Amino acid sequence: VIERCLLLSQQPSQTLPGCATLATISEAVDEDDLSLESVERRHILRVLDMHEGNKSAAARVLGVSRKTLERKCQAWGVGG
Repeated sequence: VIERCLLLSQQPSQTLPGCATLATISEAVDEDDLSLESVERRHILRVLDMHEGNKSAAARVLGVSRKTLERKCQAWGVGG
């Protein structure tokens, strides 16, 4: 919740350890690519990358079932 508030804040005056500032996030994300689906896809792929493709571990972190994660990856054509 705190991280989300920081991300939605207009002024990046506060940060948490390990969290990017709003300016850093703004530079990394194209404003035209902020649909919920695009943000969800990038987040899921980032978590998968953090867990070296381990779908069970990524699904646990994301709070979804492995089957849900596999279905999303299949729809995006990623993760064999």
